[in-house]
Amino acid sequence: MTKPDPVLAHQLNDEGYEYWKQSELAKLILSKEEVWGFTEDRRGKLVPVAPASHPDDAKVDAEASQFGGPRRMNFGLTSSNRKMLFQSLPRVMAEDRVLDASSIHIAAEEGAAKLAEELAHYELEQQQNVSTLARILDLRNASGKGIQVENTRRIIAHFGARDDGRGPNTGSPEVQAAVLTYRIRNLAEHLRDARHDNSNRRSMTILIHQRARILRYLKLRDPIRYQNFLPRIGVEARAVEGELIVPGKPKVKRI
Repeated sequence: MTKPDPVLAHQLNDEGYEYWKQSELAKLILSKEEVWGFTEDRRGKLVPVAPASHPDDAKVDAEASQFGGPRRMNFGLTSSNRKMLFQSLPRVMAEDRVLDASSIHIAAEEGAAKLAEELAHYELEQQQNVSTLARILDLRNASGKGIQVENTRRIIAHFGARDDGRGPNTGSPEVQAAVLTYRIRNLAEHLRDARHDNSNRRSMTILIHQRARILRYLKLRDPIRYQNFLPRIGVEARAVEGELIVPGKPKVKRI
């Protein structure tokens, strides 16, 4: 049996990559390429990327269709924020502007017509503001760091969920191990292109050992919970148990 890679924590073959793809963590996080809708090929040209399917796609599409706004929002905004920002707030702003207008002091019939005209004007103005706000909050316009923050938020919400309905348990071993696995994979992807980035290579090694310590603690605390959790983040037990030897900078093959 092939030994799992200590960085990616699964075997570097078809079986190992499939093990990762079927994990909850892999299905949860968003890649920069699929958020932005394109990637860069070897020649530096932008190539369109089809977004991968996610469990919450149907819910996200339904909310965007019902309340408006971008398909995925940045800055950790949720569905309740969407309804407030793109439905409730524009309506309140338009009505408030009309109620403050001097036309409310005009005679009944003339005043009603004037109010209706001003309301239509302010509603159109708010629609333009909503379009601008949607572009600002669209996750597609976020930087790579912004996408990392959104993925971290999603990981905490998913793996830190409590049965009693309280807020997520951010300090649980599951949340910490899942976040570390995501950060490790991010650094591994970065180091494939930036071979000489020794600082981030050391940081990745530290994160790998931190993940092993957290998972070791979880195993001592609850072995069954530990065994059930590993497939959820796409980590094989043999990759995090025993002595960990993290490979150094890969050598360049000379022809």
